[in-house]
Amino acid sequence: SQAMPEGGVIFIHCENYVHNGALALPLAAGNYIKISLTDRGVGIPKENLARIFHPVFSTKSDGTGLGLAITKRIVTAHKGNIQVTSFPGGTVFHVQLPVLEAI
Repeated sequence: SQAMPEGGVIFIHCENYVHNGALALPLAAGNYIKISLTDRGVGIPKENLARIFHPVFSTKSDGTGLGLAITKRIVTAHKGNIQVTSFPGGTVFHVQLPVLEAI
């Protein structure tokens, strides 16, 4: 409701991802699942992108900012990573989580 106040579609894409250290990501080398969530909403202004994961940051008068901060904490606690890119007309969150090789 906040990203797409007029409604819309959210795209979810999952793929296997092998991180070999070539990209500057805070991940150990290994196998990951990469989940990409894309909306076609209003986008996040460039000046806000660096702050969206801070626990007290919100652009909403009734918001707390905790949602993305908690999400990032959960992902990093599982030795994963979350990144965001935004542009007018949409935002993409990429989440990489390590693959559990065996139980």
